[in-house]
Amino acid sequence: MHLEISPTTEARLVSKAQEQGLSVDAFIERLLNDTGDLPSSTANGNAPVLPVWHLGIRGSLQRRDIYDDAG
Repeated sequence: MHLEISPTTEARLVSKAQEQGLSVDAFIERLLNDTGDLPSSTANGNAPVLPVWHLGIRGSLQRRDIYDDAG
């Protein structure tokens, strides 16, 4: 596999791997294992759960509430 990353990111990866005495491959493998499963995509057909803010009751929003040009 080949990943396109910036030279800065590559340098950071190499530096962090060297700090821990690991190869870059081993360092990335450890990162993936430590973070657990990556979030799944919506490929399973379920929509992602989004946060909801309950800010009280508000009437319908009109154009004049947003724009100054509406009369």
